[in-house]
Amino acid sequence: MKPKDALSMPRGFTLVELMIVVAIVAILAAVAVPSYTQYVQRGNRTQATATLLKYANWMQQQYTINNSYQAGGKALSLPVFADGGSKYVYSIRESTTSSFTLQAVPAANDKCGTFLLDNTGKRDTENGKAPAASAADCWAGR
Repeated sequence: MKPKDALSMPRGFTLVELMIVVAIVAILAAVAVPSYTQYVQRGNRTQATATLLKYANWMQQQYTINNSYQAGGKALSLPVFADGGSKYVYSIRESTTSSFTLQAVPAANDKCGTFLLDNTGKRDTENGKAPAASAADCWAGR
């Protein structure tokens, strides 16, 4: 009997081996995708809180200039800050001559909901449904 030549041996993967690899990749993707999504949302929340703090600083500057959080009896308009393409919409919720409240409303569903910041520095969140996270956790970037 002659030994078989290495070139004549069947090469390649069997269907079972390919299915095992596909199953392993699917399991890894099932773990990685939600984790990555949470990581991105946490980054967006951090960017939103930083931008709100920028706007609060701007409001304090306006108070120093005008001795009021309003201009001519009307609410101020927020300037446009480059915030890295955040997924939030920023606005002044309410403004009087001596106080203001800023808000950052998420464009997509987020467990923290709307971020709120007032002239005293009080940081809060507002969620239309049952709160899934505390304001302290959301503002801490968790």
